[in-house]
Amino acid sequence: KFGAMALPSQQSVVAFRRVLALEQSLGCRWKSTSADVYMDVLIAGGGAVGCSLARLLNERLPSLSVGLLEAGDAPKPQPSATERVPHPRSYALSPASFDVVGKSVSEKLDLGHYDSMQVWQANSPASLTFSSKDLDLDKDPYLGACVEDGPLVEALWNEIQGKTQCWTKTKIASLESSGDSHELATVTTTEGERIQSALLIGADGGNSWIRKNVGVSRIGTEYDQTALTFTVALNDSMHKRAFQRFLADGGPMALLPTYSDRHAVVVWSSTPDTVQKWKDAPQEELVSHLNECLMKGPERVPSLLEREQSSSSDAVSNLLYGAERVLDTLHYGLAMASHHPIPKFLAPPRIEEVVSPKFSFPLSCFQAKSYTKGRVALIGDAAHTVHPMAGQGLNLGLGDVKVLVETLEKASDAGMDLSTFLNEYDSNRLRNVSLSLGGIHALQRVFGTQNVPLQHAKTFGMNMIQNVGPLRRQLALAAAHGVSI
Repeated sequence: KFGAMALPSQQSVVAFRRVLALEQSLGCRWKSTSADVYMDVLIAGGGAVGCSLARLLNERLPSLSVGLLEAGDAPKPQPSATERVPHPRSYALSPASFDVVGKSVSEKLDLGHYDSMQVWQANSPASLTFSSKDLDLDKDPYLGACVEDGPLVEALWNEIQGKTQCWTKTKIASLESSGDSHELATVTTTEGERIQSALLIGADGGNSWIRKNVGVSRIGTEYDQTALTFTVALNDSMHKRAFQRFLADGGPMALLPTYSDRHAVVVWSSTPDTVQKWKDAPQEELVSHLNECLMKGPERVPSLLEREQSSSSDAVSNLLYGAERVLDTLHYGLAMASHHPIPKFLAPPRIEEVVSPKFSFPLSCFQAKSYTKGRVALIGDAAHTVHPMAGQGLNLGLGDVKVLVETLEKASDAGMDLSTFLNEYDSNRLRNVSLSLGGIHALQRVFGTQNVPLQHAKTFGMNMIQNVGPLRRQLALAAAHGVSI
């Protein structure tokens, strides 16, 4: 444990006196307490999102005292890239997210950059290929990069040492007050320390203790799906491309690049029974199935009308059959046009073996009804969880960090209480995260069905996005920088 019973820094004393002067000028008083420690910002949760917030606060608002409570140990030093296999617990981060993480941290990480992403589905000739060419290459030289959780958290943790007061093996035992305009947020830790703060941040994951204890409910749904992830060895390079195919059972299977040219991470979503079956399957059988799923290219879209099953007259049947052939010509013509003059569709490399443990977790889509209450703000999975099919989980959490720090900068620059503009953070993230979650949820439902008319509609839609440059570029920008309105 670091900094037990520590006194505030000189900078935090100055900042706190400024706040006290302000509240005195407004004719109010903080509730009298006997806290052991005061922090301007106290963060509960030392994962990637919590540490990213601490780092950005240290950089942008260095006068603030920042504390971080981590329930576990400090991150352990990671083996070098040459001494380990890429870990399957990895994230696909956008350029905007790396801006939040910071260059000084990113430079210490082993990254699997990709400058294109290929998406296709079973029973359809259509495919989508986004590339960095759809972005501003001066600003975004790549579409994204995959990074392992362990090295990312370790690099962030090391970056905040000496600037953030960190406690390890310490949880919040009780929340005495979530605070308001007259009262600071007050918590007691499992070590018996009472800590007061002008702002308490819940960055403690999907089962957030903070969210539950301040009484913020959430809305959403549990999917009848489980994600299965593991690392595989490849027979060839990924050529800086990420792959995702929607299988006939509706579950997407993604093959994501790593820092190692001959390794990739598989993220596969399917029903709990299917995931358990393949999690327990012999390696040879699993590898064969993976290659069978990923090596299949665009396919013929199912027929809308089976002539032999039609009860219509021959004339009507022939008319409908002719109309379907015209529709097929449209589908295949658009699909071919998207690959001319340069083929955009590439077959992924073959998987040779599974080289890591296999991990599985249930999938859900939830969002807190409010991101703030009193002097408490929620970020990351404490505020929202999402299906991994779009790779937006950590990206959304780092988006929370960016907007929250901008909100606190606004208050600090005006010499006002840090909680003054929390309502703006709440409305911004509720609006924009709802848009992202809604879109991802809709995609999950649409691609999760094999309804034949919907298959034709999906094929037409994917072909149009691929062939209409401005529309494709807007989706690539949304993937790289998030959705905002």
